[in-house]
Amino acid sequence: MAENLEWAGERFSFHGTGKERFIGFLKALGIFIVLYIGIYIIQTILAYIPIPYFGMIVGYLLTLGVVLALVPIIVVGGRKYLTSRTGYRNLRFGFDGKILEVAKLYGKGILLTIITLGIYYPWFFAEKEAYIQSKTRYGNTNFGFSAEGKEIFFLYLKGFLLSIVTLGIYYSWFLADIQNYIWNRTSFQGKKFRSDITGGKIFVNFLIAYLIILFTLGIGFAWAVVRLTKLFIESVSLEAEVDFSTISAQPDATANATAEGLEALAETLEAFLS
Repeated sequence: MAENLEWAGERFSFHGTGKERFIGFLKALGIFIVLYIGIYIIQTILAYIPIPYFGMIVGYLLTLGVVLALVPIIVVGGRKYLTSRTGYRNLRFGFDGKILEVAKLYGKGILLTIITLGIYYPWFFAEKEAYIQSKTRYGNTNFGFSAEGKEIFFLYLKGFLLSIVTLGIYYSWFLADIQNYIWNRTSFQGKKFRSDITGGKIFVNFLIAYLIILFTLGIGFAWAVVRLTKLFIESVSLEAEVDFSTISAQPDATANATAEGLEALAETLEAFLS
């Protein structure tokens, strides 16, 4: 994917290896096993307390706590690994986010989203994206992102209501609004990105992709994915040229594949359970 993504006459590159990702996956598996055994032992001990379902409830709470504690590790570690292995013009990307900062951000966002029955999510999304983008860099130069939760809230509200009224047809226009909003508020070196994708283009290409998959009995899935990927990526541009002379390398020696392995393992377990 990286080597087939071209911008300003140069192609991106990805330097991760299957070996390091496999080792990261094994480390993540070991972490899951140790945590599972620990929770199981605690549940077994608490089962002797003569309170109905006490051990089971504590076990569920511990499991939930462990999952929530792993979220910031996965977010920071996974992004550090992927960005540090992605390059462009002989320079690598990077991510300088901190686990504790992400934990505070996600803890507040998830809690308020639950309390408000989902209403707070747009504000959480705006804060999360602003933090992640501001900590993401190319070489030694960071990206920027500025958005308001209120604007995102009305985008989601409009998209949700119109998607229901139109029996899902408006969803393509909702995706276009979200993509354009996010990219139009993302910047690099003070220069803003622009996205001009339209709901009509997304709707037509989704329909074509669906027909390709349907009439080829699934064989055309890869062609459908490429078609949709090109549509979303090629709609993005930058308002001015980047001054590469001011950008220098800033390697990240702390990035590894363990957190990325945790994410992969979590996705595997989720797919298995569903």
